[in-house]
This record gives sequence, C-alpha cells and structure tokens, in this order.
Amino acid sequence: MAACSATVPDKNTSGDNLYEPRVTQEFIDWAWPAYKFKKTEWDEGFGWENVADTDLPLARILNSIWLLNYSAEDYTNEDYNSNALHWACRYVREQINELWARCGDGSAVATTFSDRIELYSLCFYTKDVSGRAETLVHEARHRGGKPHNAKFPAGSTFGAGKNGADANWDYEGAWMYGALYLWWFYADGRRTTTALREAAKQRGNVVIDNAFATHPGFTIV
Repeated sequence: MAACSATVPDKNTSGDNLYEPRVTQEFIDWAWPAYKFKKTEWDEGFGWENVADTDLPLARILNSIWLLNYSAEDYTNEDYNSNALHWACRYVREQINELWARCGDGSAVATTFSDRIELYSLCFYTKDVSGRAETLVHEARHRGGKPHNAKFPAGSTFGAGKNGADANWDYEGAWMYGALYLWWFYADGRRTTTALREAAKQRGNVVIDNAFATHPGFTIV
C-alpha cells in the first residue's frame, strides 16, 4: 500500500474473503456517515480510491463493521437489554465522532482522542475481522468515558507493569467491552465460520488473562 508498509495476512484465515462480498455499495453508503468516516482520512493509499480492495485498510474495516452489525441472529434488535452482539454496533455508532486511518508507529492498535478515533496498521493487519470489530468496541468505550485505570499484571503479554490495563471486570472498561463482544461472537455469532468464532474465543481469553490488574476469575470455554 502507498500510505504505509504492511504485510497482508492470509485473507481466508482473517475472514476478509468471507465478508468482502457482503460489503455492497448500499452498505457502504449507509456505513460511511453512520460510522463517521471522512474522505481525507481514508484516501492516499488507505483505500478510498478502491473500496473493494481488501489489501487496504478501508475495505478491511468495512468488513468488520458489517460483522459488527449483522452477527446477531436478530440483528435488527439493537436494544441495550439484549446481549453485546445486538447492541455493540449501536454503541460504537453513538460514541464515535470521527474515524481515521493512520499507519501508526507499531506501538498501538488504535488511539482515542477527544475529536476522533485513529486506527493503525496493527488493527488492520494483525487482527482478523472480529478482532477489528473488538477494537471499535474497545475504543468506543474510551469515548464513553472509560480510560484505562491500572497497570498490566505480572506476566501480561501486553507489558507487565505498564499502564493500560483495567483494574477489574467490574470497572466495565474498554477491555471488558471488547472481551464481552468477542465472547458473544464466539458463543452465538451468525453468518460466520466456526474457525472465526474459535479465533474470537482465543483473542477474548488473551484479553481476560492479560488486560486486567485483577484477573476476572473466569475464561471463555
């Protein structure tokens, strides 16, 4: 890609070959304003010029937005009294103000600022389709007023002793929201594959085991 250097992983494994045909022009026309895309932040190599090219960030995040909106059996139900498969898409739409693409420096998957959410190459190219949806949910929770409030625990793959963890599950922070979404996608995700659901389970357990100062005391089984 022109904007930044990245290695495109296997698109069968990531789910991009499965979801790409579902991202129709009608869906794009709806998602573009709903998720606050801005042309100047997605052109010049990020995919605006070729929205169907899943080598590029725009198509890859649109795949994840499709998954976010249509993975519940009854996807028209976005009630907050339902499970995360139903309401996460609504929550992201309500919290996000602008969504930008950037290369990043390799230290972060995404960052939430007061006026925007930036997604980086680590989001687009190290995460599969459900993992990118998890990132949107995670960052939306930051926009919802929940910063990280603790240090990563001993042995954490995210960097033991570094800031960026949530204190516990009950804090209901960004890590909890992302893990909860992955848990529900694994448990009851529709219009997907068993392999992608299993990958969501594995990612969810990585978060549960490594992103809370006090372990929640359970894993996804």
